[in-house]
Amino acid sequence: MPDQVTLLAASVTHVGAVRTSNEDAHWVDADAGVAIVCDGMGGHAAGEVASNLAVTVVRERWTDDSTKRAREMWIRTGMPEARRALVASLRQAVFDANTKIIQDSIADRNKHGMGTTFTGVVFVGGEALFAHAGDSRAYLVRDGIAVRVTEDHTLLARLEEAGVDVNSGEPQRWKGVVTNALGIGDPTNVATFSVPLADGDRFLLCSDGVSEYFEEDEIGKLVTSLASPAKAAQRLVDLAIERGGHDNCTAVVIKVVEAGQSARSPEVRKKDDEALARCPLLSGLTSQKRLRVLRIASEHTFHDGEPLPPRFLGDRVAWIVIAGAVVRASEQQGRGALLYPESLVTTAPDDLPAEWKAARGEVRALVLRASDVQELGRDEPDLGEKIYATLGEMVERTLVE
Repeated sequence: MPDQVTLLAASVTHVGAVRTSNEDAHWVDADAGVAIVCDGMGGHAAGEVASNLAVTVVRERWTDDSTKRAREMWIRTGMPEARRALVASLRQAVFDANTKIIQDSIADRNKHGMGTTFTGVVFVGGEALFAHAGDSRAYLVRDGIAVRVTEDHTLLARLEEAGVDVNSGEPQRWKGVVTNALGIGDPTNVATFSVPLADGDRFLLCSDGVSEYFEEDEIGKLVTSLASPAKAAQRLVDLAIERGGHDNCTAVVIKVVEAGQSARSPEVRKKDDEALARCPLLSGLTSQKRLRVLRIASEHTFHDGEPLPPRFLGDRVAWIVIAGAVVRASEQQGRGALLYPESLVTTAPDDLPAEWKAARGEVRALVLRASDVQELGRDEPDLGEKIYATLGEMVERTLVE
């Protein structure tokens, strides 16, 4: 059963050294376990309107009675269905904000074309659940090392992912072209993912007016060296202004005081991460994309000789082994193995036999349901395309062998 989380948080925002108005908007409440950062676009104060609309709509939805009940259900039961319902509720709130921004931009010609980035997080059940659109960023700082957990929805990021050499040209020219945000399309693309928590974790949510002036290693050192979130947020904004301050600057820093009893040791977390990076379904993805896939996964434990079934929770499933080893006849596979990849393909039969069994002792594995993978593909087509292409190759190799 998931545990409650204890947090400390602080935020700082500044107009910067060049702009005359602050189109960033944010909100953070450590007791509620919620933080949001938005960076408005549109000019003539419309960007400021869009970012504040996004914060207002999502804040109300993420703290209303319906979402509170969804959070309590996840905390109380720990069931995958409760987790999916909570993520769906968080995601829908961002869609509602997108709709509101578009409606207001249509109603008032002075606001036509306004939009905003969105990066928000809800801490619940030993996890940080994120929703993201645009190029504001979120970083996880753990053991003194910062890792960006969001992807930039910009033309520059798309070109880099496609293997286009942008360094010889003008990368900053492409960086400012946002390809996804609230208010610029209906429906918009909202990336959702989760990060398992550990005691002492810190998170930074910031607008690009802060992130453009820092590399990850400096963020890790700075946020870790300054004990209080307030001091860290202030220092980040101050340095961004000193280094140019060409845009509005907003930083929200959150410290996980207690992640709950379910938190694992650094050694176990490292081994789990290595197993996931080794999994053939995930190995070709960036760490950010892996997080997006793993939001639909849930962990289960199997004991000595216990079978890992191809049907589970009323659906066809595949398993990613993250600890221990499993056997099938004379074959044995360990951490990172993907069992029953054919179960995730829509043409797979429903009567697949339970071929794999826990080898010796305890085995921990993540389950992926076929219906959840299909839903992920519908929600995030770019990610679904990569997942199904990999599954197709794996199943084809199995048939040839």
